[in-house]
Amino acid sequence: MTFSGNVFWEVKLIMEMVHFIPASQRRLALLAAQADAAPVLVLGGSGTGKGAIARWIHSNGARSACPFLVAQHGKPLTEQILQAQSGTLMIPELGELTFSEQAILLSFLKTKCVSHPQDKKMSTLANVRVIGTTSQSLDGRAQGGLFNIELLEKLNVFRIEMPSLSRRTEEFEDIVAGIVGEIARELHREHLRTLTPEAWSRLKGYDWPGNLREMRNVLRVAVASATGDQIESTDLPDFGYARIDFRATREQFEKIYLLELLKTFDWEIEKTCSMTRIDKSTLMSKIKHYGINLNL
Repeated sequence: MTFSGNVFWEVKLIMEMVHFIPASQRRLALLAAQADAAPVLVLGGSGTGKGAIARWIHSNGARSACPFLVAQHGKPLTEQILQAQSGTLMIPELGELTFSEQAILLSFLKTKCVSHPQDKKMSTLANVRVIGTTSQSLDGRAQGGLFNIELLEKLNVFRIEMPSLSRRTEEFEDIVAGIVGEIARELHREHLRTLTPEAWSRLKGYDWPGNLREMRNVLRVAVASATGDQIESTDLPDFGYARIDFRATREQFEKIYLLELLKTFDWEIEKTCSMTRIDKSTLMSKIKHYGINLNL
């Protein structure tokens, strides 16, 4: 089978995003990336990958070399729009915008201009793409008078819905494989190929209340712990039907990662710090915190 340049590139992009963008939303995400000026609205629960898809859309569009800023609630929205000039401004939890902020955003989407920071009577043109995310029902908030209906209509050009991980059973193995591959490359463990049947059984028997974020934490520990070319059930951190302890999981991974670094550089502190650009005082503090024995 042969592909034209555009079709081949599209197939490549689909393969790269299979683990965090639902199959039903991939075509829409591709179109959103190509339409680099239109607003995007991403809906879904906590941990479903709303921020990840926003970054993916930005990175695969014409603005990829320009800034990608995440708006901070409490800071002037006008200034943040101007800071994202030529790039993308992601606004998390749109439902938390005040009425005045909603008005500013609506005005910007209509005119592509915002008030000048020093002179409110003047306006400044801003070439900025807006991607909004929310875990709330904006339709319900709009019907209840809590969100500007016209603003919702303006944002609804590309509406991408991110379902919970428990609803993505048909894609489950692809999601796991995608995340494992991503983390394996990051940690230079490309030799990892698959999971044992016991490891698969543990992953599939859990309902993942923390969605993709929780799964990524679990698999990061597993990839760092694995010694062979497969992830064993024993490489997975403890988790169950209660929500996983993210702090404990992060610390477990950090300890394993530090041990790997120290082994790589023959347990020499100065060499480890030099090669990894870790501050010596920070490294020594971590070694003490985790009780790592340097006299091995």
